[in-house]
Amino acid sequence: MADEVWRLQRGSEADCIFFQRTVNNGERITDRGTRQGVWVIAPGGVLLAHGNTRNTDRIVQILEQGLQAWAQLPEDKRHLAAGVDITPDHRWEHSWPAGGLVLERIARDLGPDGLDSERSARWNRDHVWVSRDELSDLLPHELSPGDQFALPLLIRRLARFHLVDNAAGQSLPYADDELSKAELRATVTEMNDGLATLTLSGATRADADGKWRLAPGTWTPAQERPHGLETELAGTALWNTSTRRFEAFNLVAVGTRWGRTDNNGRGRDSSPGAIGFLLRKAPASPRIAPTFVSLYDVDWITQPAVKVWVGSPAECGLADE
Repeated sequence: MADEVWRLQRGSEADCIFFQRTVNNGERITDRGTRQGVWVIAPGGVLLAHGNTRNTDRIVQILEQGLQAWAQLPEDKRHLAAGVDITPDHRWEHSWPAGGLVLERIARDLGPDGLDSERSARWNRDHVWVSRDELSDLLPHELSPGDQFALPLLIRRLARFHLVDNAAGQSLPYADDELSKAELRATVTEMNDGLATLTLSGATRADADGKWRLAPGTWTPAQERPHGLETELAGTALWNTSTRRFEAFNLVAVGTRWGRTDNNGRGRDSSPGAIGFLLRKAPASPRIAPTFVSLYDVDWITQPAVKVWVGSPAECGLADE
């Protein structure tokens, strides 16, 4: 399985403690180093193999080493002790919006010829969530060909949390007041047995001067780095007026990014560059939470009761070593 290592190495739920003790010589992690990589772990907590690489041949070797170690592992070391439960109480995917809209978002660097450029190896994936109630309120109940309307909730969520420069690394979201433009319009082009065909168009612009305008937490940057991004959007969608859901949704955003953030892979190059985004309906499985889901600030997203420490293990009641 794949999981987000930040929670595992900084959290205090049972599965986090299990991971930390397995990869950290039996002790809780109290340093700020990362434990990202490929870990092959027996259900009982024995580390079988490990490596940190994106080379697929090396990953295969790690998995094969893990299988060999598993074959030699005594039966009494293979499984959790009776009565031990490491099921977490909170995971973000528990708030997956059943009956709402879930989009897969792909960001990719573009060359000088825009969408006609040779495909860049710099790309990243994310997901977008819209709840059933939000979705139901998104479009008018009565639709006719030629109708036009704005989609403010959707475009502001996209512009703040998903149209971000993370094609080459891990970037930051935008505060609401850092958006100088967030427009998305839908035009009904056809009605057929309760299905409305929509044409989508819009534009966004976000400017951050480097000052962190959101609440302190996991994403608070170490340094102030001005950055921004603007796009033009175009797409199509198919809206079911009976179920009040999208049967299809495809949106492309193309524009310019500039500046850099701490970990978005731009190095010292903060010069402008072209970037593109594809947003389309995601399959029902696997259920993957958006990167910035904790910042959506909506009541249908359940926040964790057990803290994940950011600056010091003392935040979770651990000794700061």
